[in-house]
Amino acid sequence: MEEDKKSTAVQPEEAPKPKPRRRKAASPQSAADTPPAPTDSAELPAADGQTTKKPAASPKKPRAKKNTKTTKTAKSKTPKAAKTAKKAPADETPEHKAPAQDSPVPAAPELAEPKSESKPEPPETPAREDAAAPTVPDVPSTPELPEPAEKAEPAGTEPEPTADAPAADDTPAAEAPPEAAAADTAVTDTPEQTGDVPAEDAAEPSGLVFSDDLANDKALAAEAARMANISRTAQLSIAQIMAGLEEDPAPSAGPAPAPEAPQHDSAAADEDDEPQDTIPQALGRGVFGMFKWLLLVVLFVLIIAGGGVAWLYRSATPDMLPEVKVTFDGQELAPTAYKWHVPVVGSFFRRTYAETLNSSPVVLEDAISDASPDIIVTPSDYSTQLTITDADKETVYEGSVTGFRSYLFAENGTFDAKLVVTASDSAAEDRSSVTGTETWQFRFTVGIKPSVTLCTPTVQQGSVAAVRVGSTMSRTEPTLTGPLESTGFVRAANGWICYLPIPWNAETGNTELTVTADGYTETLTLSVRAASYSYKDYSAKSQLMSPYIGADDAPDAVRRLLTNDGGEIQWATGGFVQPFLDSFDTPLLYGMTEYVGRSYSERSTNYGYGGRTSTNVVIKPKKSKDSMIVPASGHVLLAEDLGGSYGYTVVIDHGAGLRSIFYGLTALDVEAGDDVKQGQLLGTSGRTVVAELRIGTVPINPLLVWRGQCDGLKYY
Repeated sequence: MEEDKKSTAVQPEEAPKPKPRRRKAASPQSAADTPPAPTDSAELPAADGQTTKKPAASPKKPRAKKNTKTTKTAKSKTPKAAKTAKKAPADETPEHKAPAQDSPVPAAPELAEPKSESKPEPPETPAREDAAAPTVPDVPSTPELPEPAEKAEPAGTEPEPTADAPAADDTPAAEAPPEAAAADTAVTDTPEQTGDVPAEDAAEPSGLVFSDDLANDKALAAEAARMANISRTAQLSIAQIMAGLEEDPAPSAGPAPAPEAPQHDSAAADEDDEPQDTIPQALGRGVFGMFKWLLLVVLFVLIIAGGGVAWLYRSATPDMLPEVKVTFDGQELAPTAYKWHVPVVGSFFRRTYAETLNSSPVVLEDAISDASPDIIVTPSDYSTQLTITDADKETVYEGSVTGFRSYLFAENGTFDAKLVVTASDSAAEDRSSVTGTETWQFRFTVGIKPSVTLCTPTVQQGSVAAVRVGSTMSRTEPTLTGPLESTGFVRAANGWICYLPIPWNAETGNTELTVTADGYTETLTLSVRAASYSYKDYSAKSQLMSPYIGADDAPDAVRRLLTNDGGEIQWATGGFVQPFLDSFDTPLLYGMTEYVGRSYSERSTNYGYGGRTSTNVVIKPKKSKDSMIVPASGHVLLAEDLGGSYGYTVVIDHGAGLRSIFYGLTALDVEAGDDVKQGQLLGTSGRTVVAELRIGTVPINPLLVWRGQCDGLKYY
């Protein structure tokens, strides 16, 4: 049968050249009786369709020179050479190694090294048909392989199974026929063909020549070529895997199992198999490395900064806290709490000192005696907030310390105050200064003692004394007690005032007066001196002045008006003037006593009984029916004709209990209820007019008042 022509694709790299192996001839008996030993090599199909054993790969050795002709050994040299089993390599299957024969085996001649590196095409191997010999499977032509790489394959490494031959584990070993065994044992190992050796030279066996027919010779040549092809294919596969190539060698005839994963024998092959990084992976690895470096730098900086901050934090001691001093009405206050922030790293990081020194308000010992006490904060560049509440927890003041300077307490009592001094970054010029707050809570008593003044320490009889009391916190009217009669205190410009009329016969000397205001009591001493009065002696009663109206002779209509309390002071503007525009005579003065029938001695000593003393003034105008004017502004209480000796009577209230009374008018120009001004026309006088001036019910000297000689009425 004609043999198919096949070619195998080769790589430019040359396959390694194995060292030639020798085979020893075995006796037919031993070869036949001994079962085939299992080896790691694959089995090939024999000429009769059975499989024959594949020779195991031998370690790579330098290639020996090949002779151009094969040495033939005589058939009769050894009878046991007909059936010889192949000797397995010692390093692959030492437990199943066939026993060595004693018969000598001629050594294979050395092969000459080809001198040319050219790679001629291997010629086709002709096929011969032989009826007597078993059919030999077609063997593809041996391809030319390039020189292998310089790396030497380590000994004992089995070649990778290829498509040319099935794996040793998959195909069981079969017992060869006697003819095949004889042909197998009669041939020695031949060197592997390389790309520079012709096919016919490679197919020629180097060993014994059998005397059978040429079919056995052909089978041996085909088997040797197939073994060389399998060895080269395995070596090429290993070289491709090590080089990182993914190309598969061209398949050869016969079924081929799936290739097994290549096993790497060196660290260099592992490094070659690692895939190269892509650009994003390389960038990612670089960024990650830079990030780790930056992280270490940041960590180092944080450690250094943390140590510095810790040192600065320990340096921020309480000695750096500000000292704020507060005084209230001259009394220094102690703080009750504070919370200060001392800068450590500028305004970003501060150390806080906070403490509550006293949870309850501090009670001041001395009472506040001024309606507008002073509160001073040192230094003055801090912002302040002051809140004051009374005993009913109602806020009476809330604002700054500066605004409190114009505040006046309206009443006495107990008050609670809270002062907060604040130092902020917005108010401070230096942003790294200490900021925070300090608090003062205190309780104080406002006991403002009103001022009490005796305006006229010394007065004469028939005059007026005045007592002034300053503004009171309770807004209640002060009181005055003593031997002198008074109408009480009335509102004045700067507080209160009380007018004390001094009777014409008041006891001279010092008089004690007690004034009580806002719970405070003060005693005053008033000195009363005697006035100089005149007297008249008559021999008959008809000579007495008429009309005469004594202190107790006032009509009921007038007496009822004298009991009323005084109102607002009206003479503050303009004072008093005499009620006549022209001059007049005063036949009876205030305090003058009229006697009738006294003896000479009594008159000389001004002693006696039976006389009457005038408490008013009898005026005789220069001309009859002269016009009269209002001496001081006031309110008309009475203006009518009372008849008898009283005639037309007018009562004017000037305020503070001071009233003017005029008897004996012939005509009236005012009516009751009118408000009159100083100098306004009052009416027309008669032949005589009785003029009287009273504070309350006590008559005083009108002439002193009209002429401005009464000092007490100058205070209002």
